[in-house]
Amino acid sequence: MVVANHESQITNHWKWLVFLSAAEILTMLTFGTYSAALPVLRQQWALSAAQAGAIFAGQQIGYTAAVLVLSTLTDAAGVRMIYLLSAIWNAVFALLFAAFADGFGSALALRALGGMGLAGTYVPGMRLVVETFPAHRRGAAMGVYIACFSLGTSLSLLVTGVLLHAGWRMAFGVTSLGPLLAAVAAWWVVRDAPRPPPALRTAITGALRNLRALRFIAAYAAHNWELFGMRAWLPAFLTSLWVQRGMPLTSATARGATFSSLVLLGSGLSNAAGGWLSDRLGRRRMITVFLTASALCSAVIGWSPALGMPAVLTLALLYGLLVTADSSSISTAVAESATAETLGATLAVQSGLGFLVTAISPSLFGAVLDATGGIWGWAFLSLGIAAVLGTVAVATVSERR
Repeated sequence: MVVANHESQITNHWKWLVFLSAAEILTMLTFGTYSAALPVLRQQWALSAAQAGAIFAGQQIGYTAAVLVLSTLTDAAGVRMIYLLSAIWNAVFALLFAAFADGFGSALALRALGGMGLAGTYVPGMRLVVETFPAHRRGAAMGVYIACFSLGTSLSLLVTGVLLHAGWRMAFGVTSLGPLLAAVAAWWVVRDAPRPPPALRTAITGALRNLRALRFIAAYAAHNWELFGMRAWLPAFLTSLWVQRGMPLTSATARGATFSSLVLLGSGLSNAAGGWLSDRLGRRRMITVFLTASALCSAVIGWSPALGMPAVLTLALLYGLLVTADSSSISTAVAESATAETLGATLAVQSGLGFLVTAISPSLFGAVLDATGGIWGWAFLSLGIAAVLGTVAVATVSERR
């Protein structure tokens, strides 16, 4: 009877995770719109590569500023209200971007404000998964949830690419409905677990003194540097190759966004698989393997056009599989390194640092592209170097599952 009740409880947990993950996918519909439309926006607004990267970075800066506050507050105030209000905030500023963005300054400000909404949904949802699942299933559950970040971004790229022929403002407006639908779904599934309210200052101090967690957080920052640089610029990279082959800019941009959505779809699947493997083979081992493999892809893909378009697209798909496969392992390792009283604060530090570097990575990528006269190989290499540093961060951490 006890075994039956336990299995029933686990089944209910997985059903709950399906609905939470669906809400996560919907909140992410606004995330990839800018990357998908980037070549068109660069032409309309006469943006340099560095300016284009800075607009993407604006979203990450807004996210970083908000997540440090919102995720830490979940230790005291719970998740539910933060999640619901943040989803609505995300939708509002996505719609304002569709209506009013008209150049570098307005686009930067509106993307930064929109990023604040994402901060109140993704990491608080991660906290709920950690608190719901037992340790021996946590990596797999986190893999499923975190995969939905990639799946939602993939869908965002796909929908934007399909709607680009109707105008980028239409595409941005339609995708802004996603977070509103997510708020409706979250109303039924996001519940606060009972917990004693800690002193927030004590929780933050405890998180910053946890050296084991900080090493995994450093690896997460390296992972995000590579991942978000790739996500921001892969559609534009592919678009440039199709334009070189004589395709009109709008058509090439739509195709670049569509293919990039397939890359991210595959990366979502590998994220789930990576979490499952880490439950069985260890967190640190899988982090090291996947960071090393993705670094090799970063080092090669920018030089691959000389091999022909089929080789580029094949490598891009492999890149997508490897660059996110370590994400759930790292996030689970960070959560397991925290105490119950500092879980929200530790996840806030992880996400804050992890997304702070994503404000730098795309901008630096664009600056390298400008400085080298548009040589993609050097720009992508900057991402691979970060991934290698991530492996160094966890090299001496003992394995613990």
